[in-house]
Amino acid sequence: MAVYKLSEDAYSVLEKVYEYSLLNFGEQTAGEYYLSLHQSFQLVADQPKLGREFHEFRRHEHRSHVYFYKITDYGILIVHIYHQKENIDVKMQ
Repeated sequence: MAVYKLSEDAYSVLEKVYEYSLLNFGEQTAGEYYLSLHQSFQLVADQPKLGREFHEFRRHEHRSHVYFYKITDYGILIVHIYHQKENIDVKMQ
């Protein structure tokens, strides 16, 4: 089983996603969504070419979010996480 790691930026965003979900949708929904993101990270770590190429990264969509990662010797490094409504092309420059 491959491993995934999160950059400081990705970890910070993930925490904000959980906090937003908790405040707006409740503890159960926030927990389920948080877990589903981690399951998606593991899926991609196990199948790193699952995501599409995007600049120097690969990207993968999961429900309301898009994340960007690099393939590493140990699995993947999640570099950025964005909400699907954000202008990713501008942010990735």
